Amino acid sequence: MVPPCQCLVFTGLFHGTGLSRRLWDAVNTKDNSLLSVDMILVDEKENLMHAAIRKHLVSRFKHRVSEGLVYSLRNVRIAVNALQYRPLASNQKLLFLPTTEIVQLDEDIVGCFCGYGEVEVVGAGYKKRDIKIFTDYSVTSTVTLWGKLGETFDPTLYIGESAPYVIVVSSVTVKTFQRALTFATTSASKIYANPDVEHVSSIRERFSALPPRVVAIEGSASAKLPPEEAMFVNRMTVESLVRATCDGELKVGVVTLKANITAINNRFGWYYISCKSCVKRCTLREGIFVCNSCKKPVTLPLAMFCVNLQVEDRTGTTTVVLLNSTAERLLDTSANKLINKMPAGDTSVPPELEALVGREFVYKLKLNKYNLVEGLQDYGVSTIFVPVDELEIAYEKNAKAQATPDVVGSSAGSVLGGGNDRKRKLSPVAEAVEAAPGGNNGAS
Repeated sequence: MVPPCQCLVFTGLFHGTGLSRRLWDAVNTKDNSLLSVDMILVDEKENLMHAAIRKHLVSRFKHRVSEGLVYSLRNVRIAVNALQYRPLASNQKLLFLPTTEIVQLDEDIVGCFCGYGEVEVVGAGYKKRDIKIFTDYSVTSTVTLWGKLGETFDPTLYIGESAPYVIVVSSVTVKTFQRALTFATTSASKIYANPDVEHVSSIRERFSALPPRVVAIEGSASAKLPPEEAMFVNRMTVESLVRATCDGELKVGVVTLKANITAINNRFGWYYISCKSCVKRCTLREGIFVCNSCKKPVTLPLAMFCVNLQVEDRTGTTTVVLLNSTAERLLDTSANKLINKMPAGDTSVPPELEALVGREFVYKLKLNKYNLVEGLQDYGVSTIFVPVDELEIAYEKNAKAQATPDVVGSSAGSVLGGGNDRKRKLSPVAEAVEAAPGGNNGAS
């Protein structure tokens, strides 16, 4: 089976190299009866594939495919082509099934960036981020960025002096929700900010006179927890976290950790240079920054925080990583501003970061495959909280009451594979909020 959402393109009669790539009827030369509807597909990496709709399925699918359009296909089968006739050198052929799903992906959405939400986890662990764009002065559209697109999109880059920003999201699906059009990304989607295209330039000029104010939008109620609860979700100690990730026992993607910052690890620097369009890392080549993703020269590169913090608690020491948006919220400044304060060529840690050493925070960690599968200890921080003594005391009291003899750290049992209860109850902590002065303590 082809992986779900693999993007396939039905190309036109002439495309790029001039090869004839088309959709045609395959007929029996003896009686001219239809055998199948055949086509040449090419994916986003320009791999070609011979595909066929067999005659008993032609009436179901033929009217739903056309040359020159982009589609997402689900539930198709790869079979060996045993026939002598092969339009391609490969001996494999993609076959449509009665259960095959086809979604046309021929839409690009273009508009002025005006709103963003946080990354949320919905359904069976799927991650998404909603953004809003003005497609006209009176029309606001919501675009859902799924998976890595939502995680890597940094809205803080598109707020400030260089506004307005025109966002282009390619290959999206279109649906109607509550009488409004909504858009969602697919595996073929890409995001561009202020690309050097005539149409985009005209949109930017139109909004330049009155740039829209970029605002944060609320996520779903299930994804939003008050800080006094969020800082205790899946709480672990350093020892229990490191042991669980190294042993492959951790079954959740988000945990919290309370620890002191003991040092700033500057071995790999405290920032990196990124492309302004795709926010991926750039490499300096012959005096010019080139985007590792776009493979194009970057005329206005950005400096992005990537701070490795050595932290410790009573059980051990590990490393957490502050990426750009989290570091900016904590420090209330940007990497570019800190670099401009320093002498040219100075790569030392700036005083604003050194001032963090010795401070204690609660870190909300988003674990990735490198942590969960490979056991690496560079844990990414998505949010930082300032601990509240009253809430910590209430939590410790509740954790000790629920502690089991075989779990170090008292609160890790609910997030390990062997635990019977995957979700820790937070009600005792929530009850303590009423007695605690100042409930909202998120530092970010």
